Amino acid sequence: MAQILEYIKMALMNIKSNKGRSILTMLGIIIGVSSVIMIISIGNGISGEISSELNAMAGGQIYLYSQANDRAEAVAFTLEDCELLQEKLPHVKGVTPQYGYYTTAGGRKGNFDGYVTAGTEALEYTSSDPIVRGKYFTRADYEAGNHVCVLRETGAVALFGTTDVIGKTFEIELFNRTLELRIVGIRQDNASKLMSMVGYYDTVELEMPITVFFSALGAEMDEFESVLIVSEGAEYANDVASSAVRLMENVHDVRGKGVIQLQNFNDQLSQITSVLGYVTVFVVFVAAISLLVGGIGVMNIMLVSVTERMREIGIRKALGARTGSIMLQFLSESAIITLIGGIIGIVLGAAGAYIVCSFIGFRAQVLPSTVIMASLFSSAVGIFFGIYPAKRAAKLSPIDALRHE
Repeated sequence: MAQILEYIKMALMNIKSNKGRSILTMLGIIIGVSSVIMIISIGNGISGEISSELNAMAGGQIYLYSQANDRAEAVAFTLEDCELLQEKLPHVKGVTPQYGYYTTAGGRKGNFDGYVTAGTEALEYTSSDPIVRGKYFTRADYEAGNHVCVLRETGAVALFGTTDVIGKTFEIELFNRTLELRIVGIRQDNASKLMSMVGYYDTVELEMPITVFFSALGAEMDEFESVLIVSEGAEYANDVASSAVRLMENVHDVRGKGVIQLQNFNDQLSQITSVLGYVTVFVVFVAAISLLVGGIGVMNIMLVSVTERMREIGIRKALGARTGSIMLQFLSESAIITLIGGIIGIVLGAAGAYIVCSFIGFRAQVLPSTVIMASLFSSAVGIFFGIYPAKRAAKLSPIDALRHE
């Protein structure tokens, strides 16, 4: 152990005596490690943020629909089906038909693009964003067909310049008809952040009773192509989904015919997270190429160091130093160079990740496992690329080394 500490001390002294060359040697390692740390941290941050946003928007939700096949015709869902799903299935917060429509909304500040989502009062549970002013429309509003709505904060500010708009009215265009809606609640805007990033965002987003929607459409509200089930949490989604399919198959007498299908948003979330992971791994692989280049630089510098220290090697071998001792000395030096470069790279990479994420509105995630992996990898690069110079130094004969000028 004392011998190893002595080799480390000698390596540090040699690095200190050749500061300029050592820094240039570390540069490739610093760039490689910082790139890897930055990409992984940004990737983890974006992936975590997207997963959180998507989970907030649709976590635990199941989209139930019917599709005809060669064994049976498609079935239509009814309000009675929604009530049955709500009553019979455990861990269900709400069940609602859901319809959407692009619209134009006009208020005191002018006209804006908008998007209407219509459903029953259970529509409240389709987003985890809280109601920050007023309340959600009620079962009574839904049954009476009251012209009320819940507006997101951005829409309220766009239409009126403030979120203090409970009780105020504005107009929307719905199926070539102009409807006046009274605002009963304001929903927080957290979920709109992700939508705006992917280009799917409207200034005025509102939720309204589906009875008003069908009234404007001039259609009977008796059958639906699909229903949305909101479970109490993502952990219940799979059980709720399978139970919902079985229940509806029994109710509509299509058991085993495969006409009732579902879309579990948790599965989609897993797929998105998996794709983001693959992209991150690929980019990290590309960035790691710079570590390979840095390792080659370490090998070149260590070969130069061996050439410069021929006489030192010869003297040590003449005094009885073993081949393994000489090899360990040079391996220690190359490992320390890359370890120091790796530590600097980790600091720069983490700082860079936080700076980049602060600009794009996400939070970087620098995981301890990533830091440990980068440290070990940088040292491994130094050891791997230091083997050849170390072996070359260890195999020198004392006579040849002492004769070298």
